Amino acid sequence: MKRIGVITDVHGNSVALKAALAMLDELNCDEILHLGDVVDIGPDSRECLDILLARQDITCLLGNHDRDFVLRATVARFRSHVPSEHKKQVFDSLSEEQRRAVKAFPLSVTRICGGQKLLFCHYALNDAPFDWNVFPFKPLVNEPSAEKFDEIFAATDADAVFFGHKHEPCEFVGRMLYVDVGSAGCHPDPFARAVVIDYDGESWSYRRVQTPYDSEAVHRRMHSDTVAGDELYDYYFLHKNV
Repeated sequence: MKRIGVITDVHGNSVALKAALAMLDELNCDEILHLGDVVDIGPDSRECLDILLARQDITCLLGNHDRDFVLRATVARFRSHVPSEHKKQVFDSLSEEQRRAVKAFPLSVTRICGGQKLLFCHYALNDAPFDWNVFPFKPLVNEPSAEKFDEIFAATDADAVFFGHKHEPCEFVGRMLYVDVGSAGCHPDPFARAVVIDYDGESWSYRRVQTPYDSEAVHRRMHSDTVAGDELYDYYFLHKNV
């Protein structure tokens, strides 16, 4: 039996990232996937990248905030609550070496588990070939359902798809299994979240796991060190004014 650990949307929260990785290491995962958005929002984008890039057993996928970093795009996107001043602070703290590494992140990866094809991505991808000048992800579904996921993942050839982006975990069964992993540490609960997939040549299954971490320490750092830190914490961590 082999095991894949899946996390997503760590968003500069190194405390949650360390807790999640320690949990997945204790569970003896053979590999770990991060499904996009390493940077922005939290106080430690640089440290999160350093941690993830230093490990040979972790594959990182490209998220929309990671794409902004590669492009140095600081203009707030429609419906984004991450101000330009915050993105400028984060991107200025990151290195050119890190930017080159993030530019090499794939948009998706697949794994064959139990004879079925599992797709991992940040979110549903546009049907056109990837172009750095074109936003690669389909519009976010705010009220998820099997029918809506069937629509946005219509071109996806897989038995199951694991993704992030919305930060809120959910699962639906439509044309395939849809699993939103949920942000590792950008949510109201003081737990780092992940999904674990167990598989062999005959079958596979998944389960959600979590471990406590000091979310108040992250809030203190965001308050003292991060541009718009209190506003970002209220919106993305506490879900105030959502």
